[in-house]
Amino acid sequence: MTGRRHTWALPITLGGVWAAAVLVLVGAGWPRYWTYVAAEDTPMTWLQSVVLVLTAAGWAVAAYVHRLRDGRYAVPWLLLAVGFLGLGLDERFALHERIRDRILAPADIRIPFLPWVGPGDFVLLAVGAAGLALAPRVWRGLSRDRRARMLFVVGVGLAVLAVGMDSVDPARMGLDVERLEQTLEECVELASGLAFLGAAVAWLSTGLRALVDAAPQEGLRAAALEPAQSAEATSLSA
Repeated sequence: MTGRRHTWALPITLGGVWAAAVLVLVGAGWPRYWTYVAAEDTPMTWLQSVVLVLTAAGWAVAAYVHRLRDGRYAVPWLLLAVGFLGLGLDERFALHERIRDRILAPADIRIPFLPWVGPGDFVLLAVGAAGLALAPRVWRGLSRDRRARMLFVVGVGLAVLAVGMDSVDPARMGLDVERLEQTLEECVELASGLAFLGAAVAWLSTGLRALVDAAPQEGLRAAALEPAQSAEATSLSA
């Protein structure tokens, strides 16, 4: 029973943070529920950027813990750290929107086989494809932690949904539908970021516990080797 509580404590906490943030931001603007959520420069985008940067930091620390435990850095963890840092900066400074609006859309650059995608609105699709290519390596690296795997899968699923929603051309919608769709998209993005953050925290807790458990064994091994090393040194001096 204790193990089951331990497994679900982190996901429930993250779900509570997500629900509280959404309720506060939507409620603060009600009945204009989209005011603090849907636009690019809102408290929601600031919160998302903080979550993404924390996620990047979590995976960077996880890579270092992996080195301490296994003697080498986990390359997928480092790639995740770089990727989430880039996403955090993009969320804060609207980088892909600037690329779309200033370069791609004026040139009417599209993906011909994706008719619902607006001009230039495929930058995040490319980023998402790169993330999915990395996902199998991350999945294998999370084999020791069930919670981390569960949260990672949730994060990937929500990220795919959010990227799909972001790719839909707003010109195909009415204003009310666009506001609702963008509000839901931002809420899904926040949930995805929190899930990825939770996966990093879960893996870190397992990795640090393994280091702590291994420390006494290393001490005992060193103590067992010390007399033999002292005897060897004595024989050499003699």
